[in-house]
Order: sequence, then C-alpha cells, then structure tokens
Amino acid sequence: MTNTRPGIKFDETGVCYPCINFEKTKNTDWGQRKKELENLCNKYRGCNGNYYDCAIAVSGGKDSHFQVYYMKEVMKMNPVLLTVENIDYTETGKKNIKNLKETFDCDLIECKLNQNILKKLTTKTFEMFGAPTWYIDSLIYSFPVKKTMELDLKLLVYGEDVNYTYGGKYDDETPSALMQPMNDVVKSKHSELIGHGIISEKELEMAVSPSIDECKQHNLEPIYLSYFVPWNSHHNYEVAKRWGFQHLGHEYKREGTIEDYNSIDSITYLISEFLKYTKYGHSSTTQMASRWIRYGMVTREEMIPIVKKYDKVLDQGIIDKFCSFTELTIKEFYRILDKWYNSKLFDQDEDGVWHEKFQVGIN
Repeated sequence: MTNTRPGIKFDETGVCYPCINFEKTKNTDWGQRKKELENLCNKYRGCNGNYYDCAIAVSGGKDSHFQVYYMKEVMKMNPVLLTVENIDYTETGKKNIKNLKETFDCDLIECKLNQNILKKLTTKTFEMFGAPTWYIDSLIYSFPVKKTMELDLKLLVYGEDVNYTYGGKYDDETPSALMQPMNDVVKSKHSELIGHGIISEKELEMAVSPSIDECKQHNLEPIYLSYFVPWNSHHNYEVAKRWGFQHLGHEYKREGTIEDYNSIDSITYLISEFLKYTKYGHSSTTQMASRWIRYGMVTREEMIPIVKKYDKVLDQGIIDKFCSFTELTIKEFYRILDKWYNSKLFDQDEDGVWHEKFQVGIN
C-alpha cells in the first residue's frame, strides 16, 4: 500500500503493516477463533425467544452477504439487519439488498434520510472537507449502534476491522468494535458544521455515535467478524454469489476500477473514492490491487501498469449523478474538486489539467 495513505505504517524493511497483519493470519489458529465466536453466540442465541438475538450492520454488498450467511447459516443466529439509505442506489444495489433479506429470511431496518439535509450536507462537506459522503459514513457508524441499543440487543456484528486490515490509527488486532467510531475513517465535523450555521444540532443528532461509556452501560458487545473468520474480500464475493449476490457488470461498466463487485450499491457514493486520489495519489484500483497481491492472485509487477492506467480515471457517470443530486454545475464541481488536489503530488497546467509528480510503484 502507498505511503501516502493516512495512518499507514511500515516496518524497518519497508513492508506496510496491512501486509504484515495479513501474513499473521496465515499462522492464526482459526479453529480456536471459531470456538470463541461459537461461545459468544451461545451466550446470546435464543436469548429473546423467537425475537432477534443479534444485529448485523449491512450495506447489501458482498461482505454483507458473507456476514449474514456466516451468522445465520453457520452460527445459527436470528439476526436483524441494519442499514443506512444511500445517496442513490444502482438497480443492482436494490436487488442485492432485497436478496439479502429474502434469501436469508431476515428483517431489515433501514435508516431513511431527509433528502434536503442529505443534499445540503453532501454539497457542503464536499466543499469544506473534501468528504461528500461524510454524513452517510457517520450514520453507518452511529445508526447500527443506536438501533441495536434501542432494540435492547447486546451483540452487534460488523464485517472487517479496516484499521487492522488496511492500516490506521487503531491497528491492534481485537474482536471488539467499541473503538470503531474513533478510528479516523470518519472524522468528527459536527461542531464545525453546527458552528457555521449549516445545520442544527438536532438535525445532526442521528449522526452522533453513542459514547464508549454509553455502550458499556448498555452492555453492548460490538464485534468484528474478521477477527473470528479468515477475511478475504474476493472469497466473500465468491460466497456471496452462491447466495444470489449480483455484480454491477450486469448493469453498468465503471471507468477507473478493475472489478465490478466492490462498492456497487451507489454510483454517486464513489466520488469519495476518487477524492483519495486527489489527496493521497491513490484510489480504488490501488486498494483492490493491494488486496489481490496479498491474496496471491496477482503480482505487484503485473498491477503497476494497471494502477497507472486506472487510478486517475474519474468515471463520467459519477460526475453526472453527483451533480444531478447536489445541483452543482460541472464548472462548480471541478472548482471544488481542484481544491482537493495535493500540490505535493500534482501540478496543474495553464489549462487547469492536473498531472502526477510521482511515479506509481516507486517510493
């Protein structure tokens, strides 16, 4: 993984911690980890009679299908599924979320969003922070916790620990997801938004995660499934297909990506992926290539020219849908996007076009 990723760390030989952590999984006693999960599930299974005995945070994607498959079919739990409405949905995304609840016969509770607030915050956080999906990302962390506590459930299941898997602030391996809101994936911007009069405290209330103390008082036990089960996003995709998950290729051919099964619920949402390129010099192709290299599916040498070709491409469909939703003109969109190019990594020519100052594959 590139050294410009926020929070990334390397050892003395130049190997990134995500790669080091992945190598550790090869020596993990997964049989013992599965027993730990079984013991945890035994603690809660059937605790409410025919009522739910756990909650699972889902989006409808491949990892969500794997999570629900594992907890429902392997662990024999009776989960309720919790999700947050996206900016928009692809037809494939709609089919997948429907398939998730129907195939596994689970109830699904969706956090429906006030579209006026969503539109305002998408536009403002794009301009102020270069983070147009900040509001939805905040809700993805806060809503499952709040709803699980509201339902008086104790076990909340997430997929992977992104800090441990991909590098970040809190990268110690742990089964507990209590610290998840603190991992800097979604930075707290609530006070700035309220202070600038953009939104009221009441309107932002749902996007505020309960404190760790509140979670402990409720005896909430949020966990990462990736601690207990070998986590491989491509394997999850292969499992998900067997349970009816569909890739995006049936509907839309994306530019700037090398696969059609990751982050496919919304086209507009993917603007956040491209902003990683403007800020850090890498986007979704680098991220997926890094995973495939770790999994042994490809070599680094094979992926360097592919990353060079695709990482810098911003899909026109993303721009069109984003501008349609926010009501920004194309000119306004690029004016804001230009703010988020990192001058240490890019030069802008006299016609406004940005050019890389770095070479892919060279530290």
